Amino acid sequence: MLGSDTYERILSAALGCFLENGVQSTTVEQVRKRAEVSNGSFFHHFRTKQDLAEAVYLQGLDRHQAELLAVLHPRAGLRAGIEGVVRRHLTWVEENPQLAAFLAAPPGWSAPREAPGIAAGSREFFHTVAQWLREHGWSDEPSLGIVVAVWMGPAHAYTRRWLLTGTEPPGSAATVLSRAAWNALQPLLPTQSSEDTG
Repeated sequence: MLGSDTYERILSAALGCFLENGVQSTTVEQVRKRAEVSNGSFFHHFRTKQDLAEAVYLQGLDRHQAELLAVLHPRAGLRAGIEGVVRRHLTWVEENPQLAAFLAAPPGWSAPREAPGIAAGSREFFHTVAQWLREHGWSDEPSLGIVVAVWMGPAHAYTRRWLLTGTEPPGSAATVLSRAAWNALQPLLPTQSSEDTG
């Protein structure tokens, strides 16, 4: 339990330091002091600052993806799933602005998407999304990349703007953006029941 608490404290401290100073300008010493851990405790969990930055990114990615996948359960209709994912994304960003900001544009760092943990998490997430879509009649056309861009592009753009400017919160746009996602995707995906189209 103590080890887990220390690990979480280091991640939380690193996130704050990275957002304030940028990843490259943040030092291990700054993170260590902010987390109130010893050198030994820090290096027990992370070999390098790169490892630490990847862990922060992966934590945010895992949490965000878990929230979205929770909407895509087998009983969710096509429309409920499409709109629900958009709503959940907007809510998650509003409730986790620091992690969301780091995922959107890690300051002074390019997240290495080929890093084993990040790459594996992304593959599993998109595999699950694709499987859910296939269960609702998607035939792999158009490609998953196009489907996801049409589905989530406007919501991602809106939340990025909110993170930069702090204007209207994401939740206030949930109804409009979730319906827009459905209206944009409906012509590209088969509908299976009146529940999906209603």
